[in-house]
Amino acid sequence: MASIGRKEPASSPPAAREQPRTRTVSAVDTGPSRNPVGRLQTSVDNILAELRKVTWPTREETRNLTIVVLGISISLGLFLGGIDLILSNVYRLLNP
Repeated sequence: MASIGRKEPASSPPAAREQPRTRTVSAVDTGPSRNPVGRLQTSVDNILAELRKVTWPTREETRNLTIVVLGISISLGLFLGGIDLILSNVYRLLNP
């Protein structure tokens, strides 16, 4: 099947085409990937391993960044509220 933007030769010999990959599963394959409980345990283990790699901020960094976010939010709220108040008064003056 040709994809958009890629030109494929009109007639490719069968040996030149890429063969589809197949996965062989033995009848005794009962590893963690085959049963739901094993898959869940593997997922939880992977999540915990990733969480151990995270560089968590210190308490002081968290406090400082929280103060910055609150300050910006309050400032922006007051600014937009002021613009809204001004524009609503202008609208009231123009439409008696």
